[in-house]
Amino acid sequence: MTARHAATDGSFGRSAGSAAARGAGLLLVAVVLGIVLLRSGGGDPYARSLRTTSPLSPQASTLPPTATTVTVPVRAPADIKVLPVNGTSAAGAAAAAGARLKQAGYNVLAASNTTKAATTSNVFYAPGYEREARVVALLLTLPDSAVQPIPAPPPVPDPRDANLVVVVGPELARLSPPATSAPPTTRPRTAATTARTTPTTAHAATTAHAATTTTKKP
Repeated sequence: MTARHAATDGSFGRSAGSAAARGAGLLLVAVVLGIVLLRSGGGDPYARSLRTTSPLSPQASTLPPTATTVTVPVRAPADIKVLPVNGTSAAGAAAAAGARLKQAGYNVLAASNTTKAATTSNVFYAPGYEREARVVALLLTLPDSAVQPIPAPPPVPDPRDANLVVVVGPELARLSPPATSAPPTTRPRTAATTARTTPTTAHAATTAHAATTTTKKP
């Protein structure tokens, strides 16, 4: 068998050198492409996965302020001065309304009359007593529209520092029981006087009846 010997003209060395140069060039190109792909993340599936599943950056959320409600308790009935006034011709209407409120524990002042006739019933309140006025209107079966601030001038000449002024109008007067009038006062009969100057006896009896005057009761 004849052994193959390398050419003596140097062709083998030239071919080996060119192959090495081509391999180095390809390696250099691969390294450059790898760097480019790594920087862009397009060639690394792990990088793409991290980029896709990375959480969103937190954003500051602005919540509207919460309104704070402060509940002020209603005053006790004993601490509220109520003045009932009669705005109708029905005698005792204001006193009857005051009696109902007195039974509920209110500090009811003596009933009075309005300066002029009232067309509707109202519960007028001093500043700061609106809630208490609505409770009184509910007790007297009056609507919410009947609750109003005390006007100027007030419906009564002297409010007497009352916290609430209840004006009894026609609708509230109809709910009040009629006032009972006292029977007229009668003087007792005077004893009969007998004269015996003659056989005939004369008896004289004198009777006087007291006159009664009628005035409108508040």
